[in-house]
Amino acid sequence: MKIEQENSITEQTAVQETVLKGIAAASGIEIGIALVVGNAPDQPLSFYETSPVSISEQDVPFELARFEAALEATRNEITEICNKVKVSLDENEAGIFEAHLLIVEDKKLKKEVVSGIQDKLLTAESAFSLIMQRYITAISSVADPYLKERAADVVDVAGRILGHLLGWKRSLLDHLPGQRIVVAKELTPSDTVMLDRENVQAFATETGAKTSHSAILARSMRIPAVVGIPGILSKVHNGDVMIIDGYQGVVILNPTPQTLEAYALKEAENAKIYNDLLTESTQRSETLDGYRVALAANLDDPNKADELEKYGAFGVGLFRTEYLFLKDHIPTEEEQYEVYSALASRCGAAPVVIRTLDLGGDKISSLINFVQEPNPFLGLRSVRLCLAYPHLLKPQLRAILRAGVHGNICMMFPMLTCVDELDDLLRILEQIKEDLRREKIRFAEDIKVGVMIETPAAALSADQFAERCDFLSIGTNDLVQYTMAVDRGNERVASLYRPLHPVILRLIRHIVKSAEQAGIWVSICGEMAADPMYIPLLLGLGVRELSMSPVSLAPAKHVVRSMKYIDAEAVAERALLCSSQEEVQELAQVFLRMIAPGVSDLNIT
Repeated sequence: MKIEQENSITEQTAVQETVLKGIAAASGIEIGIALVVGNAPDQPLSFYETSPVSISEQDVPFELARFEAALEATRNEITEICNKVKVSLDENEAGIFEAHLLIVEDKKLKKEVVSGIQDKLLTAESAFSLIMQRYITAISSVADPYLKERAADVVDVAGRILGHLLGWKRSLLDHLPGQRIVVAKELTPSDTVMLDRENVQAFATETGAKTSHSAILARSMRIPAVVGIPGILSKVHNGDVMIIDGYQGVVILNPTPQTLEAYALKEAENAKIYNDLLTESTQRSETLDGYRVALAANLDDPNKADELEKYGAFGVGLFRTEYLFLKDHIPTEEEQYEVYSALASRCGAAPVVIRTLDLGGDKISSLINFVQEPNPFLGLRSVRLCLAYPHLLKPQLRAILRAGVHGNICMMFPMLTCVDELDDLLRILEQIKEDLRREKIRFAEDIKVGVMIETPAAALSADQFAERCDFLSIGTNDLVQYTMAVDRGNERVASLYRPLHPVILRLIRHIVKSAEQAGIWVSICGEMAADPMYIPLLLGLGVRELSMSPVSLAPAKHVVRSMKYIDAEAVAERALLCSSQEEVQELAQVFLRMIAPGVSDLNIT
């Protein structure tokens, strides 16, 4: 917050303080002045759906030319954004806008619009709006939370095309009138990436989820954000004083002087605590009574491997490969080999766990002959997709095996539900090894193979999986979601997403015991691993490796170094006897305050 803004903020806090609860999308605290922005594209889409404008036959060529010009202008606009993102962020975030280009290039969409102009004699904007509104409604109504959130991407592209047809000038969020907190119904990915980095302090939206593309971009850009706040647009006005608490998912309107002072202190304390924690990054990750815990990093960009030493990571516990497939072509074996081998070389002897493709077929439908499903979240995704389309799986397995000679690479299969799937995957892996031997190509003969436990079925079959592989990794995000039958991206039921529910802890205990009996290691790579409050419970349940975002490693290491393993075991045993998440949470909070009071209020994920 700039000095000249402080007086105006203090002067405007006479109105009653209001606290709004949403979803914490990107961590951080900001105090500032609200700038409420509209979402113009939504209204014209609906307007032209209900009031289409007709044309005569002689107008058809003109309307077709207008549509082609709008597509070309949109294509150029998105390409420019994509290039900007590659420079300011990285290739992974740029992939979001490469996917936007695929929407512009969609042949089926273009054919339908052309048909609307030629056969139904509609203006370009009328034909386009009718079709896009149908697409957006269909995407928004599916059960898959990931796909539902992609409706924002379609709206984004549709708004650009329609804007060019109607001659709109898009809102210039890249030129804010001084430091502001942006408030909107929704920020599309391109809105987010074009935000004025010098002046945007934070943003709050009425819709959205933690896994939406705008939230992902906000975290990459280090912009605090709270999303999914019902009715915020009716409560906030331009010039209102606001506090954005991206740790707790809270927005405070017109805070009292006391609240302002408390949050300013909290912001300064968080920064000091975190900087102090970074000084421990080179220390051993070991409890006070000598229990060693491996703390690894989750990565989706090989270029970020250079940060591992700074944060004290022991290798890479999860390397996501999906970004390689979210382009205009299936990545070749050589393209993947270059990425994996470079990452292995950077990490030296430290382990690098590479997860095979973990996407649904709907995400790459333009690359494969894929029939859309009514419920993709429970359909052909992850290993199911790879087994159904071996040309996706085999080049990736070959690339991982070959890259293994450059470092300590491990291979991990996601989203399995039964051991039959693992048996099929292992047979394919052995065949690929035979092929590489015959071709006299070097590869890691003894590469370690693991599976992610992310469903109740896999958790209850952990003993059978453990007999067949070298390690297990618990993906708590999906495990909690499937076990509790709740869409964590849905703000209306987000409170039912309960990672500390005793049934989740019992599943984790069962998985750990199964791994111990088989003599293999088990790790956790979901959001639970990064939460300081959860770490003692997880260690007490027998987990010896935690993998998380690099920025979360410093608080995690401090928690590990501040406690005794024997005490963590006792807390975990008590938690297993609880009957509700609230009881477990109270136990965990009390224990964290006792061993690491400075970290108990710090939540960096």
